[in-house]
Amino acid sequence: MKVRWVSVAAVGVVIMVTAAVPGRADESPLDLMKRMRAAAPKAAFVAKGKIVSDRGLTRELELSHKHMNDGVEASYMEVTAPMDLKDTRFLFFDHETGRDVQFIYVPAAKRAIQVGGQTRKQSFLGSEFYVGDFAQPEVDAFTYSFVGEENVGGRQCKLVQAVPKNTEDMLYSKTIAAVDPNDLVVMRTQLFDDKGELQKVWTIEKIEKIDGNWTPLKQKIEDVQEKHWSELEMSEVKYNAQLPDEIFNKSYLTR
Repeated sequence: MKVRWVSVAAVGVVIMVTAAVPGRADESPLDLMKRMRAAAPKAAFVAKGKIVSDRGLTRELELSHKHMNDGVEASYMEVTAPMDLKDTRFLFFDHETGRDVQFIYVPAAKRAIQVGGQTRKQSFLGSEFYVGDFAQPEVDAFTYSFVGEENVGGRQCKLVQAVPKNTEDMLYSKTIAAVDPNDLVVMRTQLFDDKGELQKVWTIEKIEKIDGNWTPLKQKIEDVQEKHWSELEMSEVKYNAQLPDEIFNKSYLTR
């Protein structure tokens, strides 16, 4: 996850932290998306999270995130509860260009496996999130267009549609993100299946500024086709954390 746990299909956000930059009336949707990514701070951070669902599911997590010297955004996550999932670990690398890389460590198997193909479309810890939702594809991998404006969560947002140029391995046929062009946060993302039908709606329900960074603290993802939902709530978010590089190594997963 990218906290920045950014992005589903380039524009969804699990935690998107940004510094506010005034909006520009004449900018293109591509420029807006690039500006949003460029504004994300480079400070390392740690956080705790909890995923709950309408089916009684509860998952507790700890997250560490760091901008590495080679420009890669690295995220390490570990499940702390319930006991049957404890010590399940995730390691995500998001590159500015090129494909992201994700690893999962399953305690029962005692090995780390790289996520790829259809595995990216598997449920994340039993929730409505996909494993691949917590990856950030390249900005230039999509064709963007403005499709309207809407007030979402009390913010006047531009609706940015993103259609993948190459559908191979893409989770969704398109997304429509409600982007606040001033604070550069995504307040809602609509996700469409391969038939072009609305599949999921990902909404920021609570957002606060922490250490100068807009930080979504509560998010809901609803599968409108299956009529189920999950919520991700973050707490104890601390920026400028001192995180050694060894945390963000595949060998750390199997320690």
